[in-house]
Parts: sequence; C-alpha cells; structure tokens
Amino acid sequence: MAELPGPNVEIELKLSAPAETIEALSRSGPVVQASEGLGIVKTLENTYYDTPDLRLLTRGIALRVRKDGERFVQTMKTESESGGALARRGEWETPVGGLRPDLAAIDDADARELLGLILPGELQPVFSNRIRREVRVIDGPDESGHARTIEIALDIGETRAGDVTEPIAEIELELLKGSAENVFDLALALHRIGHVRIEPRSKAERGYALSTDIVPRWQKAEPIVFDPQTTIDEALADVFNACFKHWTANESAALDGRDPEGIHQMRVGLRRLRSALSIFGPLLPEDALAWLKEEASGALGALGRARDLDVFLGELLSPVAQEFRGDECLVTLRRAAAREQAKGYEQARSAIVSPRYTEFVLRFGGWVEGRRWRTEGTSDVLDRPLVAYADKLLEKRHRKALKLGRQFEILSVDGRHQVRIALKKLRYTSEFFESLHPSRKTKRYVKSLSRLQDSLGHLNDVAVAERLMEDLANRSALPSEQAALQRAAGLLIGWYARGVADTEPETVANWEAFSVAAPFWRQ
Repeated sequence: MAELPGPNVEIELKLSAPAETIEALSRSGPVVQASEGLGIVKTLENTYYDTPDLRLLTRGIALRVRKDGERFVQTMKTESESGGALARRGEWETPVGGLRPDLAAIDDADARELLGLILPGELQPVFSNRIRREVRVIDGPDESGHARTIEIALDIGETRAGDVTEPIAEIELELLKGSAENVFDLALALHRIGHVRIEPRSKAERGYALSTDIVPRWQKAEPIVFDPQTTIDEALADVFNACFKHWTANESAALDGRDPEGIHQMRVGLRRLRSALSIFGPLLPEDALAWLKEEASGALGALGRARDLDVFLGELLSPVAQEFRGDECLVTLRRAAAREQAKGYEQARSAIVSPRYTEFVLRFGGWVEGRRWRTEGTSDVLDRPLVAYADKLLEKRHRKALKLGRQFEILSVDGRHQVRIALKKLRYTSEFFESLHPSRKTKRYVKSLSRLQDSLGHLNDVAVAERLMEDLANRSALPSEQAALQRAAGLLIGWYARGVADTEPETVANWEAFSVAAPFWRQ
C-alpha cells in the first residue's frame, strides 16, 4: 500500500498516446463509468521559469506560473523521488498576481530551502505550453472494497520553446486516496482499449529537453537496506520496487540513445529483476513467476544487440584502432559496426514503445504495489525474518561457484563461462542482502567477488566481440567490405588473444583471492 499523499506530495502516473487515442479514451468505459458526472474542461497556459544558467534545473526543481481562466497559480515541483514509472514529487502551489513568478509567496520552509538563493530578477521564461484539459475524478471503492480517489486529466496541446514546438497528448492519473496499485490497474485498463505508453518524463522535463537539447540522465541502482527484523514479504516489496525503479528510470536515456549508459543501466535493472525472481522464485505463484521471467528476458533480449555494439565500439575496438591508427580495414569495421549499432537501437526503441512492453510495466507495477505474490499458502513463510532465508541462499550460491571453479587454472572457456554466470548470480544476491551483515568482512568479500567477475566479464566481452566480428563479416557487410572486415577480424582477435594471455595471471590471482575470502554471512 502506497503512503497517502501528503499536502505537498504528488503521486502520478503519466500516459502518452496520439491525440485521437486520448480523445477516444476520454469517452471509454474505464473513464466514463467509474467517474461521476461530466468532466470539467478548461484551457491552461503554463510558463516555466529558470535562471540563465539553469540553476533550478540543476537542483531538480521546476517552477511555473499557470493561467487558469482569470486565476494565476505559481507551482514549484521537485523531480520525482521514485525516478521510474510512478512519479512521487514534492509540489507547492501559491496564488500570484500575474504571469511573473513571485518567490516571496512561497512560505513553506522546506520548499524555500530546496529553492536556494534565487534573485527575482534572475528568472526568465524558458518554455511554455498551452493545453486543453478534461478532468474526471474516480471516487469509490476498488475491487477489494478499499477506498480510492484518482483524478484523471486528459491533456491535448503543445509545448513551445522559441520557434520550436512539440505536441502534448497525455493522460495523467493522480492518486488522491488509496493504493498506487489502483493507478496501475486503471492505466492497464486504458492501455488494453487504446494502446498508450508510459511517459516517465514530466511536462517540465520534456520542455527542458525541447529548449536545451539536454541528454536524459541515466541512473544507477540505489542501495537496498534491510535489518534483522525485515520480513521476507517486506524484502520482496523493497527488491521488486528497486528493480522496477532502476530499469524504468533509465527508459528515457535508453530511448534517446546518445549516452550508452542509458541502455546499459536499463539492462542492469532488468537483470537484477531476473536475479530477484531466481532468489524468491520458490515463494512466488507459478503463473506469475513464469510470466515475469518471460517478459524480463524478452525485454533484455531486445536491448542486447544495442548494448553489445556499444561495448564493441566504445571499449573493444578503440584500443586496437589506436594501435593500428590509419589502417583502413579498421575504419571499414567501425563503419559497419556503427550501422549495426543503429539497427540495434531501433530494435530497442521499438521494444520499449511496444504495447507488450507497456503491458508488462503496468501489470508488474500493480503486482508489486498490491503485493500480489501473497497467497493463503505462503503468508506464514512470507512473514518470517529475511535473514535466515538470505543466508541459506548465499551459502548455496557461494558453494556452487566454488564447485564450478575447481581447478580454475585449467578450466575450458565454457567452464569459465559457467563460473562467470554463477558469480553474477552470487554478486546480485550479495548486493541485495549485504545490508543484513554490515561489516568490513562484507565489504572485503563483495570486493573480491567484484574483481573476479570483472576479470571474467572482460573475457565474455571478447567472446561477444568475436561473435560480432563473424556476424559482421558474414551477414552485415556490404560486398565491397568483405576483405577489409576479414583483415580487421584477424587484427582484433589477435590483439585480444594476446591480451587474454597477458591478463591470465591476474585472473587466476583474483580467483584465488575470492576462493579464500571469508563469507560474510557466516557467524
């Protein structure tokens, strides 16, 4: 159950679709039947302000003045603290006398502290929007009989920054009372009628992107903190929420594609979800587990080609090209790989905006917010302390990694690949549960594990590069590029074969350090 919104907190899910779809959804059953009376229609004009050096943007603050009929309302909002599909923002509204902001009207101490020192004369318009908004309110019990109040705002209009415009066609679902699962359920019902997609960016974020061409920020996973009293049920909620936030918070950066970390972090979030499903799988309903594994794997696969080419171009090809500077075969290779990279990103974008992916996100969001893994048969187990369950699993995965790595020095390439997979599972499990045992011992163990995984991860990158080279040479190259790519493949594979041999002593040393590291969960 989500916390009820406080007086200065907005909890909102935003959906986007073509304008004609928004119009049709305004007359659809989920909107009309669940809300009372006719919707309120109004025209809103919003102007957003910042300093010339964009200090408000840097501080994660949006400041606007809205003209609503004859009224002018100044609103200050923070960036979403959740950072993913469901936005939770600080929000402070004050009436003002006109379209110019009046910072003195903000009397909330928290808001003023967040705002910092801004002189009134520094503020200038950055962008504006004009929208036609229809508002309806759903107020009544949900399917479980619990109270809920959701405001539905259907917006059609445009954002303007100088001479540049961008259309707005959105549905905002704001939770006023009840559980956030109700918001996801309503969004899913709308999606199944009109094929919407989640819009993780606020109107302010979209306006800044239009006016400044700022690259969307990527986000790493935030640490999860447990204590000895944490139950398995609480851990499930925290872990799934963290994975959900991590991958959806990186959607915008992945779609933009200018920073490779966006798609990388989105994939990391999805891999962490798959690891969580493996960790807690025995406690989850079988049908939900099967569905989640399928959808997470499908999304990961759709993003994989782009990520592989990012690594190839950004990390693996660059040192070879630097060493053999001016060799035309490597120029040809970079050109062919860049074409495939563009195709990979198109594949990723198509997957992210697909109806199937939106269904996955909305269903998963409602499932997590409603803790729908709870059944009559599992309630007793889920209410037990997490620590015993976590320690048992850590021990099992630690022993498996050691077993697979026996005689590490003479293991085959495939054998080391199996060790790498086992270590990845162990690392995610350790990262999820390390807060249960805060100590230097924990840090030393995780550090030794990370070093070894990084060594083996590099070997995997090289193996992926070899497969990509073969693919580029055999399927992706233009006929005139074949000979050059064959030569480039020889240079690249030879370079990294030597590199693997040179780093073998370090890899073996990292294995030996890990194999004697004291497991932090053992007392």
